[in-house]
Amino acid sequence: MEFSELEIILQQENEIEKIQRKEGYNVNDQNLPFEKVAVPKMPQESFFKEGNIFINKHHRYSVMPAHTHSFVEFNYMLSGSCIQYVNGKEIILKQGELLLLDKDIVQEINSLNKDDILINILLKDESITTELIVNMVKSNGVVGEFLMNASNQYSSHDSFLHFHCGENEAVQSVLHRLILEYYNKENFYMRAINLLMSLLIIELTRSIESQQEDEDEELLQLLRYIEIHYPHLTLSEVSKEFGYNPNYISNKLKKQTGRSFKELTNYMRYQNSLELMRETNKSFLEIAYEVGYENLSSLYKLFAKYTRDTPKEIRKMMEKSNFQGNE
Repeated sequence: MEFSELEIILQQENEIEKIQRKEGYNVNDQNLPFEKVAVPKMPQESFFKEGNIFINKHHRYSVMPAHTHSFVEFNYMLSGSCIQYVNGKEIILKQGELLLLDKDIVQEINSLNKDDILINILLKDESITTELIVNMVKSNGVVGEFLMNASNQYSSHDSFLHFHCGENEAVQSVLHRLILEYYNKENFYMRAINLLMSLLIIELTRSIESQQEDEDEELLQLLRYIEIHYPHLTLSEVSKEFGYNPNYISNKLKKQTGRSFKELTNYMRYQNSLELMRETNKSFLEIAYEVGYENLSSLYKLFAKYTRDTPKEIRKMMEKSNFQGNE
């Protein structure tokens, strides 16, 4: 069977989907005790009879109420899209995207329509540190770290990763091969699936590292620009230069540097003021002008943010240090 043939099969309604479409309620085929427990746990005994990885299509036409798992799960949006809630956070999963869920995380899935095909890929807990990790190329990538954390019974299980990999041909190819291998069930298919899962983890790690490199390069360009133009630079001027709105620039700087645009420019003013005091004989007013201030009081207020010493006191300490160094 080819993958195109499998897609046709997956589009067909199974018996549970027929009931859910006609009756409009969730068929509790796993017999979860929703009436007794607010957020029941999905039993893993139902899924891993053939091996350490289980793959199936999520039933359409009904909401899947909040629940947790005792296993790690990949959700792959083969076609269409869906809305999920992971620990209360709304996730819109689009075609080709992948959601990696740690065990014990709370998940809820909105009703899927006819063209929304969501594939569940479940990983038995014990397999994460055996077959999968043994086959993995050693990496400090975020995916490998996530899986290692999920295999540790003492770790805090509240993590998820949303991979925007719909355009990543390498990831899509591995996912299609993995799913097809499971449904074809040819000789050694479980071993093949484990190897493909290892390859998937590697490709996902590469995609994240590549994305991070791109983001880092953009951040470096942004910081270089601010460093050159900081004395009289505004956030709107930066956003215009880089083609983004001010909120995007502000959020990016805060997220990746821990400082807001104003905090970054103030810090650059402070550091450059210190350098000018150390390397030149310029007056404090001249230094204030050079770092972007129109008066001396602004320079003193700047120093008060970072030190208890005034610029005059700091310059005296610098002069004393230089004198002692020349003795």
